[in-house]
Amino acid sequence: MRVTHSLLHAEDLARRVEREYAVAAPVTVSLLNRGFNDTYLVVDAEGGRRVLRVYNREKYWIRSESDLRFELDLLEHLGAAGLGVIRPYQRTGGDRLGRLTAPEGERCFALFTHAPGSPLFEGTMAEGLWREFGSGIARMHREMDAFRTGHDRYHLDERILVERPLAGLARYAGSGRAAADLAELGKLGAWLTGELRRLRAVGGAYGIIHADLHRGNTHIDGDGRFVTFDFDHCGFGLRAYDLIALYRGPDSPAEEQERWAAVLAGYQQVRPLSRDEVAAFPVLAACRAMWDVGDWLGAADRTGDAWMTDAVIAKLLADVRKATAGQREPASDT
Repeated sequence: MRVTHSLLHAEDLARRVEREYAVAAPVTVSLLNRGFNDTYLVVDAEGGRRVLRVYNREKYWIRSESDLRFELDLLEHLGAAGLGVIRPYQRTGGDRLGRLTAPEGERCFALFTHAPGSPLFEGTMAEGLWREFGSGIARMHREMDAFRTGHDRYHLDERILVERPLAGLARYAGSGRAAADLAELGKLGAWLTGELRRLRAVGGAYGIIHADLHRGNTHIDGDGRFVTFDFDHCGFGLRAYDLIALYRGPDSPAEEQERWAAVLAGYQQVRPLSRDEVAAFPVLAACRAMWDVGDWLGAADRTGDAWMTDAVIAKLLADVRKATAGQREPASDT
């Protein structure tokens, strides 16, 4: 019987951590979450907290170990520059990336510093802190410009943001309603592809990004310090895309618009965006909506696809229409 994805025993992982890292033994390991990787909390004998990630196999954006090493090198670079990010630990053998044998085959793992505090979606933050968060994203992008490594990473281009999600949806468009919605999404996708290509030509608009910078992937502690983690989707993309999870359009509640305005102002103060990039936020919001559905479809062999219904396709179409309303020229009647 073949295995697609196994859940490794926490006690066995604890012994692995004790053998491969300079930590105060004994350690305890407990599962934090399962998603695109398996993530565990590691607590050493002195109460120190770390986070162990066991990478899933066969993810669509990971082509080889080189991609994983790119991520670890990037985190080390950003951390050394004083930015608020988690950092990977060296193993006693000198490498930051480890390998273990699981029922489905070899899996890689890495141990990271723990991000103190609570996620940004909990509670409320003053406008000044949201501005500081935006400034931090800009500083991260500037430091990413200085990053050098011998490893490569994927690109969040139209293939990943548009074409792949549309292809993944095709098998679920069984009803006439869903097929019609997907056909319209295909037309919108062609337009989005053209916009993405146009934006890539804007000077400074393209570079290394976090790529999944939602409010759950940054913690803030009691002293107002931010720590960003989960760079698993990092790669080369449009810099403005890193702000899109925080973007709110003009019809959003006032509180959300104020938060977005503060984040954008903080970013612009450190690293100004061009007018074309600012105008493209609705386009990138549409791409983000498509990518998100396609991203979860990419994990369907492990997490299931019962959630993918006609209603999901209809909502995606509505979200893309809403995001791009006023951006596209009206369709010609001739």
